[in-house]
Amino acid sequence: MPDQVPSPTEVRLNFVLAAPDCPVCKSGMRLVQVMPVVFTPDLDEVSFVCDECGQTTKRTLKRS
Repeated sequence: MPDQVPSPTEVRLNFVLAAPDCPVCKSGMRLVQVMPVVFTPDLDEVSFVCDECGQTTKRTLKRS
């Protein structure tokens, strides 16, 4: 059975995620994208952006 990587639209958030604070201006960041990590089916890369200063940050999280 070949490994199939779901498209970004198929990824479902099955956890509650608190957005991090911006490392530059300390305001709250907004979730912008969740992508599966290729060849690691139980990890997702979650991207955030700060609407105040434009800083982006990524977190790698284990799916539950």
